[in-house]
Amino acid sequence: MEGDCEVVQLGTFGHQVGGHSVILKLPNQTICKPLLPREHFFYESVAQELKNYTPEYYGVIRVCFQPTVDAKFTSVAYPKATIANPDPETKSMLSCSTKKSVHTEKDQEGIVFKSDDSSGNPWSVNCLNVMSSKLTEYVEQDYIVLENLTARYHSPCILDLKVGTRQHGDDASEEKKIRHTKMCTDSTSSSLGVRLCGAQMFNAATSEYIFRDKYYGRQLDEARFHGALKDFLYDGSSYRTDILPELVDTLKQLREVIISLSSYRLFSGSLMIIYDGQKTSSEVGGAPLPRDTTSPQDASMKGLPASWTTRGLWPNRSSRSPWHTRPELLKFRQKVDVRLIDFAHTTHAGFLHDPIRYEGPDEGYITGLTTLISAFENMFK
Repeated sequence: MEGDCEVVQLGTFGHQVGGHSVILKLPNQTICKPLLPREHFFYESVAQELKNYTPEYYGVIRVCFQPTVDAKFTSVAYPKATIANPDPETKSMLSCSTKKSVHTEKDQEGIVFKSDDSSGNPWSVNCLNVMSSKLTEYVEQDYIVLENLTARYHSPCILDLKVGTRQHGDDASEEKKIRHTKMCTDSTSSSLGVRLCGAQMFNAATSEYIFRDKYYGRQLDEARFHGALKDFLYDGSSYRTDILPELVDTLKQLREVIISLSSYRLFSGSLMIIYDGQKTSSEVGGAPLPRDTTSPQDASMKGLPASWTTRGLWPNRSSRSPWHTRPELLKFRQKVDVRLIDFAHTTHAGFLHDPIRYEGPDEGYITGLTTLISAFENMFK
């Protein structure tokens, strides 16, 4: 490891609602996910216009996995002084194929689980179990470290939406192109430019979460998709209409940004919407609920060994200049957060010398954002 730097123990991230690989949590309220070269390059070179709408990026760590006798695993990490691409065999072994192991035909309305369940939601548990079953020996892998978007919420409600009318990258095989094109045609991706990829909703009346996975989202028609958006705002006794003005305004601002970005294609990218299922004290009266107010900048240092920072190993992103502090968004994100995630198939002019260059903005992505703006704006009219 880098200069005998101290390692940190990683924990499980219990609010993962989608994705193929396990997301882990660092002790400084950040999360980490497997390094994919294209996504890593995106975060290292993200356009200034998009920094307001993407998770804070801190750099790369080396994660060490050790299987245990109880068929689980332990994981520790240390910072990378130099960036290297992951070993292809390691990446393949640690990628968790989730298939339909979470979803069953009886779970049409979602899986209910208790808010105090430390193991996390069903998708998080499934990813951990699949990885545990595949991990048979000590393995190391590079991970990127990102802002934990759920950290400041007491009971995070999360909506993961696959946005765009096309869901495969330019490097996809013919078989994958056909499969993903059919997936779009058979779902709301083709007609609405967006489909549900995962959701976690909090019932404040029962202190329970309801979880829905990507298989639920794929079978929704247009009417049921709009119904699922409405369900996302239901807290067990009423609809959270209080977050709608901020949500719609943020989506409109994001749409203007996407329109301004010529040649960008966010293929297979997702949009994450998060709000707190527990209302603030000003909304319900009484003592304030505990909320984490740590800034993304402070989170990069908090809770980590001193050796990470004193030796200049952390943060280790390519640019040492201060990360964007999003001052113009301070008036927003009071009740709801909207972020772009998942950039493994993103491309734009000059992106890793990609041979295909697109002209104009991503119309498929704009279609999806327009669908969401209209749905939320007119939901209770």
